[in-house]
Formats: sequence, structure tokens, C-alpha cells
Amino acid sequence: MPCLSHRPARQLLAFALLGLCFFSQTAVAQAVDGPLQRQHVRDYIRLRVETHQLQEKMKANADQYDALIHAFYERRATLLKQEGWPPDAFDALQERIMRAEKALEMVADSAEYRAQKRADIRAFKQSPHTTAEEKKEALAQVARMDSIRQARHIDPTRRDWPAVRPYLDALAHLVDYVALNRPDPPQMDELPPASPSSQAEAR
Repeated sequence: MPCLSHRPARQLLAFALLGLCFFSQTAVAQAVDGPLQRQHVRDYIRLRVETHQLQEKMKANADQYDALIHAFYERRATLLKQEGWPPDAFDALQERIMRAEKALEMVADSAEYRAQKRADIRAFKQSPHTTAEEKKEALAQVARMDSIRQARHIDPTRRDWPAVRPYLDALAHLVDYVALNRPDPPQMDELPPASPSSQAEAR
């Protein structure tokens, strides 16, 4: 394919945003039936690194493609399918892992969250600038927010926590890597094993 040096700069800019798009799109298919397993998380980390490296390689050679973004998605799909992950299933896996990560962060911050909430409620109750009715409505709103937090983020993801929790550091590392904030990807041989028993046997 001939090299075309006059391609619009916006094509390269749009492609550079692909990594962010992967973290916001809603997947069509359900990746896994039942709770996630550690191997699912390991597969995700490994393949996310590989697709990122593919993206960066193609971006560096953008003048070789008539339609860079389309070409990338085609190659990404081929790579994922070769590894047994249709792209929509892989995207669904990514979404589940990220939701479990967020829920685990919420749980880890729960003590601080509750303490701050108690302090805010106490200050609000003592405020001379609100009526009793306003205070009642505000407290009801706080209770509704807690209920939504539990129903939307905590309860639906709880079954995936055992698989995701051992890889929280690696997942944070991965986010920094694909955001180009660090040059080194997570090393698979340094991650917790797919089976907890494997780690025990290695000791």
C-alpha cells in the first residue's frame, strides 16, 4: 500500500484516543458465565498489553494505512479471536473487571467514607441555616445515595472480587502503562498465579 503523507491529522488524534474509548464502551456480549476466575483476569491483562502494543506500533506507522482506526480494529479482532476471545466478549470482560475494581476501592474506603458522612450529617443537623424539613429531605437523600451505591456498585460485582482482588496492583500498573505514564507493562510471571494453590506449592 503506498505511503500517503497528506492524511488528516485528526485521524491520528482519533486513534490516539482509542485506549480511552476501550475503558468507556459498553460491551454487547457477556464474557463469562458465573463468577470471574483468576485466569480470566490474567488473560485480560496479557491481551490488553498486546492490543496496546499493537495500537502503538500501528500509530507509529500511521502513514501506511488508508484507514488507520479501521485497520487497527480488524487486527485487534483477529488477535483476540486467535486467543479465544471475540472482541465483544473481551470488552465485556474488561467492563466486569473494572466494575469490580471500583467496588473494591469503595469497600476499601468505606471506613473513611462513613466517618466523613457522619461528620457531614452532624454538621448539617447542627446548621442554623436549614429548616427541619430541609434537614429531613437531605438525610433521606443521603440514605438513597447509599442504597444506590450498594445496589449499583457493590452487590452486582461481589462475586468477581475473589478473582480481581489479587491483581489490583497489576491492574493499576496496566492503566498507567496504556496511558503512557510508564514504559514497562505488567510482567505476567510476576503476577499471582491463576490458582491460589499454585502459589502455596511454590513456597
